[in-house]
Amino acid sequence: MTAPTREEQFRTLFGYAGGFQGTWVAVIGRKAGLLPAIHEAGAITPEALAARLGYAPRYVLVWCRAAYAYELLDHDPATGFRLAPHMAELLLNPQDPQYVGGRLDLTVAFGEDFAAFPARLRDGARFPRKDHAPELVRGIMENTKPDFAIMTEIVLPQAPGVLARLADGGEILDVGCGAAHGLVHFARRFPRARGLGLEVDPPMLELAARNLAEAGVGDRVRVEATSALDLDHAERFDLAVLNIALHETGERPEWEAVLGRVRRALRPGGAALVSELPYPAAIEEYRAQPAYRLLAGIQHHEALVGCGMITVPELRELLERAGFRSVRRVDQPNPTRIMYLAET
Repeated sequence: MTAPTREEQFRTLFGYAGGFQGTWVAVIGRKAGLLPAIHEAGAITPEALAARLGYAPRYVLVWCRAAYAYELLDHDPATGFRLAPHMAELLLNPQDPQYVGGRLDLTVAFGEDFAAFPARLRDGARFPRKDHAPELVRGIMENTKPDFAIMTEIVLPQAPGVLARLADGGEILDVGCGAAHGLVHFARRFPRARGLGLEVDPPMLELAARNLAEAGVGDRVRVEATSALDLDHAERFDLAVLNIALHETGERPEWEAVLGRVRRALRPGGAALVSELPYPAAIEEYRAQPAYRLLAGIQHHEALVGCGMITVPELRELLERAGFRSVRRVDQPNPTRIMYLAET
């Protein structure tokens, strides 16, 4: 492979600076309500946008100009600014399988970890999530919301037997359910199904209780303050979901123990749907896809909070060692996820 030139390396580094700023421009537009207001208006001038939101016109103009530069907005001299094509879905709709608004919010929240990393290099200490700013947890939750629509609309149709069970009133287990956004989604998608979530983090348990109550599904779905390592059900569930949860349980011995308990908890003919970060097995692969580069950066956070790292081939091996059959990687559109279906 030919070595890059100095000019090519300069353009690479210069692009990193632009990407950082573009991310912030998008996040400001989401957090300050600028992007939703423009979407609602269809097209609007900076002056009218400032008046609508009660913002300083000078700053609104600065943001609109930057959002145009980074191709979040288009501009017409007669009508003003409007969202560029597809930006409403990609930035504002958590149900869209390719939604990246939450990803951008999370990228900004990870700045806390990058700032802490130099000191942690020296002392080797951890930086637990409970010590992070609340924006980090909100960013994680927002970033996982599209996963559940992907699961029900794209992945589960690849397991028609399980899909039929859920439609007929089957039972769902969500391991590491967090704030229960997944349980709410499954309960709405399968109105005859019942669900159980496992979660041990107290703030998440509070959010889960609130979300279930607000969604009105508390009669069919509940959350237990139970660790995945203490799961003790036998042949009860038709589907077990682990969404970005397995690597949070520890290291290889814990992953094996959790999957063994999940396998035992499933009825014959049931399935596990395991979603993880798709870490490549070889370092050379990290330059192969933009998503892999992103994951290399995310590892700064994952390492600081004490999470493990499961590679793509290792996840398949773990599922097979746990006794699952028909272990297969399923097609889905999120490049920062790998999803496996594994049957009992």
